[in-house]
Amino acid sequence: MNNKLKTIYLTVSLLFLCVACNNDDDDGAVTVTLSDLEVTLDENPQEGDPVGTVKTDVSTTNFSIVSQAPTGALNIDGSTGELTVANAALFDFETHPTITATVTADNAENSASITINLNNVNEVSGQNLEVTVDENPAEGQVIGSLQTIGNASGFAITSQTPSGAMDIDFNSGELTVLDASLFDFETNPVLTATVSIEDADNPVTVTVNLENVIEVTAQDLTVSIDENPTDGQVLGTVQANSNSTLAFSFTSQSPMGAMAIDAATGELTVIDPNLFDFETNPVITAEISVTDGAETATATATINLNDVDEVSATNTDLTIDENPSNGDVVGTIQASGSNLTYTITFQNPAGAFTIDQNTGELSVADETLFDFETNPNMLATISVSNGTETVSANAFVELNDLNEIGEFKYGGVIFWIDPTSNNSEGLVCAISGLTVNAWGCSGILTGASGSGIGTGETNSEAIIAAGCIPSAALTISNLDWNGYDDWFLPSVDEFNEIAINYDDYIAPTILANGGSALFSTVWTSTEVNANDAYIAFLGGSAPIALPKNTANFTVLPIRSFTDF
Repeated sequence: MNNKLKTIYLTVSLLFLCVACNNDDDDGAVTVTLSDLEVTLDENPQEGDPVGTVKTDVSTTNFSIVSQAPTGALNIDGSTGELTVANAALFDFETHPTITATVTADNAENSASITINLNNVNEVSGQNLEVTVDENPAEGQVIGSLQTIGNASGFAITSQTPSGAMDIDFNSGELTVLDASLFDFETNPVLTATVSIEDADNPVTVTVNLENVIEVTAQDLTVSIDENPTDGQVLGTVQANSNSTLAFSFTSQSPMGAMAIDAATGELTVIDPNLFDFETNPVITAEISVTDGAETATATATINLNDVDEVSATNTDLTIDENPSNGDVVGTIQASGSNLTYTITFQNPAGAFTIDQNTGELSVADETLFDFETNPNMLATISVSNGTETVSANAFVELNDLNEIGEFKYGGVIFWIDPTSNNSEGLVCAISGLTVNAWGCSGILTGASGSGIGTGETNSEAIIAAGCIPSAALTISNLDWNGYDDWFLPSVDEFNEIAINYDDYIAPTILANGGSALFSTVWTSTEVNANDAYIAFLGGSAPIALPKNTANFTVLPIRSFTDF
């Protein structure tokens, strides 16, 4: 075969093969099979939640929903075939227990049937509650229970007016009285609360209407008596009625302090006979509160005084220093009339005073009672009589406070008083000691060489100025005890003064005020040399020098209530 024929033959063969190949491609087009999808999920999902994905035997795209019931329930991803929630409100078991759809895609030889079966989920709702109860219930009393639809639990009060009035059982929804004092018709005729219920869409409202109950009645009291009664004389009794125990008290009286009232019985008595004076107060009145703890009534007491011939006496205010001696004169009662005699009818404290029956001069009978810390204000009621008429007058005795060794004042216990200061200057020690690592300033001469009373503060300032950190003096200067921040380390003589008074005066006061007994050995602020300082002893032994870096000794802070 020549070359020209070979070329023609090859060209025809290639054309035939190309045509054959094209015919094979047309006959082999790809088809897609879609699988049905059936799922089960809880009702009330969130919009956008995934439902499932349409499965295929080979990859495809352009998935679409051909139909669905109910309309608009589902969305589908055109690329992946994933179905999601489009309208969550349609996923409601009570309305649509089953949701269906038909889905197709490119080159699909069939459509896929979608079936979504919804699970019924517990759904809760509650009913508002309105009840009426008598005011003044008992705490814990049941008010009512919330009615609900569904399996309800998780009850909680989110707000209430007034606050704190009611409580609720978390599991049952039973409401009870929490604060009975708030269930008062006169103050809160209506109480309300808002209650949330777990799984419920909306809270419920509780309204409690109170019934007014009349509990207490009281009658006014009017009596007439002669002026100048005796102290403690009965004036009358306020009459009142209630089903409960009553308490009586004054809300006001004119003049103030004239009468006393028995809180349990309502009996009125004279407490200040001097105010029962016709010329000054012909009518004495009082407003009285009567309560059973829940309800309150009021009554007026009116005491009309009869004018009588009288002896007069004047209340007297007297002031003396504490700690006088027996027999010292306190003062004299001022009275008018002839042939008068004076008698003490009452005194507080009992046995403190004696009186000259002819002159009315008061004097000290028991000097131990004239102690400012125990009895800063004292009283004697004196009867003044001319034989036919008797009046009373009060002597009010105020004691001047004097500083005393062992007294708890100025943040600590007084252990020294400057004898030249007229009792106005001195030193106090703290009621507890501190344990410190060392005196400090080892190898440094600070100049804190003072040993006498009045040098501790200067010593402490010198130690701090030396810049030693830490030091016992600096530790004390940083204290803020009992409202004072000017504590310092005592000198040798200052601590010796504490030791002298410790057992008899200082220790009892320390313990009585919550302090603790002092250690027998303490650092003082008195420096011996650059390396040593003095320690002192409660037992009275002479101070000795120890190295400043000796650890774990006690220090006792002191302060002054004077300037040296």
